[in-house]
Formats: sequence, C-alpha cells, structure tokens
Amino acid sequence: MSPDTALLPLCVALAILGLLATVVFWRSRRAARGRILQGAALTLTPVALYLTGLLRMVWDAVVALVGWAGRLAFSPGVWVGFALLAVAVVLWVVGGLLVRRSHLRSGTAAAEGRDRAPAVGRGAAPAAAQAGGRRPAQGRGAQGGGAQGKQGQGQQEDPEMAEIEALLKSRGIE
Repeated sequence: MSPDTALLPLCVALAILGLLATVVFWRSRRAARGRILQGAALTLTPVALYLTGLLRMVWDAVVALVGWAGRLAFSPGVWVGFALLAVAVVLWVVGGLLVRRSHLRSGTAAAEGRDRAPAVGRGAAPAAAQAGGRRPAQGRGAQGGGAQGKQGQGQQEDPEMAEIEALLKSRGIE
C-alpha cells in the first residue's frame, strides 16, 4: 500500500473535521477570536504537511521505527547491543561520580591549606598562647567537637576559635 493512498484521504478528513469544529465554535461564540484563529491554523496543518512532503517523511520514520521494533523483539543481537549500551551508561555515570569525588577531595585539601596559611600569618599562635597556653591545632585533629575541647579531654583547639577567644579576652569578655 502506497503512503499517498492513505495519507491524502486522512489529511482531507482531518481538515474537514477541523473546519467543522472551527465553524461550530465561531457560531456559538463560546471561544475567543484568538482560539477560532488557532482552530483554523490547526485545520490547515495536515494539508500543508502533505503538500510539503513532511507528512511522507514522518510516515517513513514511523514505518522504520515499527520495523525496527519488530526486529528488536526477535533478535538476540539487538538485546546484546542494548545490554552493552546500558553497561556503557553505568560506567559513564560511575566515572563521573569518581571524578567529582576526587575533585571534592583535592578542593578540600586546598581549602584547608588556604585556611591554615593566613591564620599563621595573622598571629594565631600568640593568640592561642594568650588564650590558654595551647598551640593551634594542626591537621585533621583540629576538627574535634568544641564541647569536648572545653571539657578538658585533651583535644586540641581549632586555631580560629583560639584567635576568637584571645580577642574576646583582650576586650574583657569571657
């Protein structure tokens, strides 16, 4: 069956139905003028698609898609291809997660280095010495809880907290 024998009558039927619906809306005055014009535009669309050849292209695409789907259901080779495609997608996503994780780790290390270097330059060690004779913490041990450090369990204090405490004590605030 040729696509033209099915498409031309279909386009004419759709155009006639659209024209009838547009006339009914126009006579009942239920729709706004803009909606009536939009109905007329939709009425002309199937015929315009047929005359430009775009409807034939869509028809061919649908026929090709249906043929591909028919081959898909009965071909083990196609299913193996889908399985490989799924594995490739999973590998791509996991690789992206690993890259993001490594960037976060390297960004955190760089941020810790930036935070630590200016604190020493501002005189955090003397401030810590004034605050209680303790040296500012170095490395990951500095991230201990503030409540545990105040309880005297021997954990080192955060250099920024030591500096803040020193400033408060220098102003007479405890």
